[in-house]
Order: sequence, then structure tokens, then C-alpha cells
Amino acid sequence: MGVSNGTAEQLVRDLLELQRATRRVLKATAAQRELTVVQTNILTMLTCMPGRRAKDIVAESNLGASGMSRQLAVLEQLGHVVRAPDPEDGRAQILSITDSGRRALETALRADARSLVVRLADLSEAEAVRTSADLKRLTELFLSSSGMSPMTTAVPVVTGGPGDPGPPGPGPGR
Repeated sequence: MGVSNGTAEQLVRDLLELQRATRRVLKATAAQRELTVVQTNILTMLTCMPGRRAKDIVAESNLGASGMSRQLAVLEQLGHVVRAPDPEDGRAQILSITDSGRRALETALRADARSLVVRLADLSEAEAVRTSADLKRLTELFLSSSGMSPMTTAVPVVTGGPGDPGPPGPGPGR
């Protein structure tokens, strides 16, 4: 079993278009977000891989060391991240997400989910579930072929929280 070059080329085009569309959506919703996309990603990394050093997060992201330093300073100022001395290297610091950071991350993910519900209104629940499964499978293939493991398994599920209408479908008022 394998993928033909033609199919792979179409997937590349589709993924590039998805990236472009995602960037546009994130840019359009930036003013409504408490956390930037970068800050959300950093908090996600710290949730999934606690006790990391800044250089470890830099290696996992597209952000340079100075950009990471600025973002971490903001997150620390907001009370979402704390630093502690690295017991193995006195010059380095271990980063941890705080309870405030976890709440901010959950709030950001919940807001993103609400936005997605609106944008995906033309999809049925079955189509959305299938799309999610397909994206998860594609991500797993990319990660395993790169020797990486999934990061989002430790990120809290955001359905059913305060202000969350729950899954679409039959129910009171629907």
C-alpha cells in the first residue's frame, strides 16, 4: 500500500491551502483572543511536556530564541508560566504552566471551538468527526515518520465547560 506521486502532490497543495486559510482565520480572530496563537502553542507544549527549558520549546516550534524569550516574558508577566532553576544545569531554568495558564489555555481552546462551530456550519457532525479522524491520522503519520510523538494528548478536552453549548444535534432548544 502506498500513495502515488500525483496524490501526494495534491495533498501538498491541499495542506498549503489549509495553512493559508488557517492563518487568515487566526488573523481575523486575533483581536478577540486573550492569548496569541504562539502563546497558546507554548502553553500547550508546557501542558503536554511539563518541566521543559525554553531551548527545548524553541526546538519544537518555529520561534527563534529571542522571540521565545519575549513570549515567555509576557506569559510570565500574565502569571501563566513560572520559572525554576534547572537542577541539572544551574544556568538554565525549567518552565511550568500555572493554574492560571491552564485556565487561559482552556478558555482559548473553548473560544476557538466556538469559532470553529460557526465556520463549519455546513458540515454534518459525521463529516466533522470523519475530518477530525483523517487529520489525526495524517498528523500521526507525519509525526511518526519524523520520530516525534503527538503533543496534544495532554491538552484538556474543552467540551462541556462553562458557556459551551455542547455538541450540535437534538436537544433542548435545538
